[in-house]
Amino acid sequence: MSIVSESRDLKSWLIAVALCVVGASSHLLPHPAGMSTVGAIGMLAAAYLPKHLLPLPVLVTIATVDAINGTYHITAMALVYAAHLLSAVGVAPILRRVRILHLGGAAITSAVIVYLVSNLTPLALGFYPNTVAGWLTCYVAGIPFLLRGIAANLIFGAVAFGSIRGLWFIYQRWVPLPND
Repeated sequence: MSIVSESRDLKSWLIAVALCVVGASSHLLPHPAGMSTVGAIGMLAAAYLPKHLLPLPVLVTIATVDAINGTYHITAMALVYAAHLLSAVGVAPILRRVRILHLGGAAITSAVIVYLVSNLTPLALGFYPNTVAGWLTCYVAGIPFLLRGIAANLIFGAVAFGSIRGLWFIYQRWVPLPND
């Protein structure tokens, strides 16, 4: 392995670890149902990490909270984990270039993917009948969570990506370089 690829890999791992720490600690803060930071962490991972590290911050964020707060039905857990992983992978093509419109599109796309997959949980657990009417009732009942997910992704995504841009701007402009 060359020195350049080793340094890129180290940089990617450092970013992944930082996202794990920020994701887990921010997700531990009290928040209304559906207003979590997991979507924004997934968006950051999709934008700044190579594909092989993309799942790490999302899984660590969710697993840390589950380890502290306790687990729940295995089917529900599997669907929640799958929903967040699929949403991070799903927004990766959108976030190849980080632009404001791309961030908005990724925030909405991420929330829709989580909504579509995680709403299978009440259906799988038998809270709704396995009929067209049951499916429609379940997904209509989940619309408030979809809207909260979009809002959370837009708010937390804007804060996260804005903070990164702001810190990069400060670093480039005001950090004195050696031998200046």
